[in-house]
Amino acid sequence: MRFLDWAKSLFSRTAPQGCITAGKTVEASSNQRDPDDPAYQKTFDALQAYWEKVGVVDPDVITYIVNPMFLGAPPWPSGRQAFKIIRTTESLIIASDGLSDPFEEDTNEQRNGFEMEVFIEVKGHQDMAFEDIQSSAAFALIEQTARQIAGWGGITKLLEKVNVASSEIQVSSDAIPEEYLTPDGGVGVIFGMTAKGRPKIVPDTPLSPVRMVPVTALLPSEVREVAKSKAGRNMVAKMLRDAGYRHMSDFGRGSQQ
Repeated sequence: MRFLDWAKSLFSRTAPQGCITAGKTVEASSNQRDPDDPAYQKTFDALQAYWEKVGVVDPDVITYIVNPMFLGAPPWPSGRQAFKIIRTTESLIIASDGLSDPFEEDTNEQRNGFEMEVFIEVKGHQDMAFEDIQSSAAFALIEQTARQIAGWGGITKLLEKVNVASSEIQVSSDAIPEEYLTPDGGVGVIFGMTAKGRPKIVPDTPLSPVRMVPVTALLPSEVREVAKSKAGRNMVAKMLRDAGYRHMSDFGRGSQQ
C-alpha cells in the first residue's frame, strides 16, 4: 500500500472503539515538506519490511480520531501517530509508527524524524484480539512512552553513549498492575535491551538511520536500582537477561515476586 493511500484511509476507515483513526489537517506553509515526497513512502516501506521479517503485521494500526497533538501531546515529526501490531509465533509486539517519519517541515537538516521507533513485546499473547490489545497494559505503556520520546526529541544519541537507558513513564491506565506502579504513579522502563536475532537499525530508510528500541517494563524495586547509577542500570539489565526475559515485558512478574 502506498503511504499516502494508507494515510488517507485513516479518515474513512471504521475504527475500533477506544483508540481510533485520525488525520491531520493544518494549513500548508511555504516550508512544509511536499506530501508527495518519496521519503515518506520509502520510510513506510522500510519499517513495514523490517517488521514483516519479524512476524505477521496486522493490517490495521492503532491510531486516533483526534490527533493527540491537538490535545496538548507532543507532536510527532509528520503529525502521523500510529502503532503497528506484530504477531510472532511466540509473542505480541506493539510498535510506534511515525516517530521516524521525515519531518513535515522541509529544512536543511534531512533526517528521518527522531531516528527511532519504540516497541514493547510480551510473550504468549500473540492471539490477543485487536480490541483487547487497545486496553492492555502493554499498549498503555508503549503509547505513553512514545509520547515521552516525542517530547524529548528522541534518545538515539544517549543510547549510542550508554547502550541502555532508563526512565519513569507516567501512565494513567487501570490496565497497569499495581505491582508495577512506583510511588509517583509511574512505570519504570529500560530502553535498549538487545532483541536477540534482530538488527537494531532498520535497513534502507531514506534520510538517516532509524533505530528500533525495545521498551522493557521494570518493577519499582528495579527502578530504584537503575536510578542509582550506571552500575545499577547494568545490573538490572543483566538480571533480565539471565532470567530469560531480555527485552520482553512480563506484567505478571510482579505477582511472582
